[in-house]
Amino acid sequence: LFLLVKLYGGITVAEFSSRLSPGERKKTLKEFEQGKLQLLISTDATARGIDIKGVKCIINYDAPQFIRSYIHRSVANIPVQEGIPTRCGAWYPRSQDTANRVGRTARAGKSGLAFTMLLKIQEQRYFNMLKEAGVPKLLKQLVKRDNLRQFEQRYEEALSQLQKAVKVMDWIPTSYF
Repeated sequence: LFLLVKLYGGITVAEFSSRLSPGERKKTLKEFEQGKLQLLISTDATARGIDIKGVKCIINYDAPQFIRSYIHRSVANIPVQEGIPTRCGAWYPRSQDTANRVGRTARAGKSGLAFTMLLKIQEQRYFNMLKEAGVPKLLKQLVKRDNLRQFEQRYEEALSQLQKAVKVMDWIPTSYF
């Protein structure tokens, strides 16, 4: 996802994962907190024990399978704050998403948005999981295909570049990373 967003362009983005050295992670977080990065794409490396200043929005690219993962990734039930988030964090385009206040964005009384992108087939299980955990009803947002058309050509180009890059990477031994 990080490489795809980077190839798409137009946004300052960084990866945050256990693959990075502690020094690289620290530098990346500092750059994000200073506003030098607009988007921080992370694995669950940031799900527990790391407080990231300035996070206004979390995007769960893959729906969490367990409520504990959902809570740690992103439930605090803080009222929606007006205004548009300036920086987002993304967890690894689907047609539907939901929004609510969650942990990563709701630290120390601060509020933020969380979006979880779901396939239609994932919806029922996801909403049942949240209901069982006592999470209030979420706002469901439908993303219409027509709203995405303006991004399709650039996305297809970035995807093509990514496929070429992955083919090159397949020839590099994993010990190289």
